[in-house]
Amino acid sequence: MSVYQESYHLPEFDYDYEKLLIDKRGPVYVCSFNDAGNLNAMSYQQMSEFNDFLIKVRLDKDCRVIVLTGEGKSFCAGFNLNDLALDPPEDMGRIQRDFYVMQRMCSDQVVNMHRCEQPIIGALKGYAVGGGLSLACACDMRILGESFKMNAGYLSIGYTGTDMSGSFYLPKIVGYARACEILMNPKRFGAEKLYEWGFANKVVADDDVVEEAVALGQQICDSTAPFGLRLTKEALKSSLDGTSFETQIKMENRNQVLASNTHDGIMGTLKMNPKNKEDVKANPDKYAFHNM
Repeated sequence: MSVYQESYHLPEFDYDYEKLLIDKRGPVYVCSFNDAGNLNAMSYQQMSEFNDFLIKVRLDKDCRVIVLTGEGKSFCAGFNLNDLALDPPEDMGRIQRDFYVMQRMCSDQVVNMHRCEQPIIGALKGYAVGGGLSLACACDMRILGESFKMNAGYLSIGYTGTDMSGSFYLPKIVGYARACEILMNPKRFGAEKLYEWGFANKVVADDDVVEEAVALGQQICDSTAPFGLRLTKEALKSSLDGTSFETQIKMENRNQVLASNTHDGIMGTLKMNPKNKEDVKANPDKYAFHNM
């Protein structure tokens, strides 16, 4: 346990899970749903572990970008129907269970993705059905494998076409009319069409999807100060939340002043000064970004 944990009573970042795999690639953490036999459908255990990870990782100064993916052939095939068949807890009816436990655990995933200060890049292949569609929408950026297909599967079983923030994110990503076509129609939409509609940053071969996402994450880490990157995501999420123009400007002003007064901000300004050109060449570590 480091001083970071001991002095400030913060958790250890061991990320020891069963239905979730965390692969630390330097500052880029690859988070993989690990239930390939069930197409990574959302079981209570998987959702609980994912929520635990997202809450913890916000405090992890070593993690700067998260890549979210799924083991095997699928990203996430919606809710795990095996768990849906479980009896409600003692002294709790099905409606209470579905509202207070199941639905909240489902939706907490996207709430915690929204709160997570690190950018989340989806490395998505195979199926994203129902809740899997919503998790894909909640990513900040998306690299799609050629096999990626998503649909509002809930419609096929008599439910509504969206939950877990799908109706919040998707119209903002692809536009209202296209979001209606996706969320009001249970047909599958493939990678190329979704890329054409602006849903994805890139479409690549399935075997390359994680590495492409990691490379994008590493490029971001190499080019940005950690604190400035977190503040940038904060501002972008605030804009999605419907913050007024003037309030958004005030946030940008506050964030810019905060970042400019960090050690990274001060050294970054010195790095750009032509008078320091030779010193920058001679002492690159002196000007490297360090601050969380």
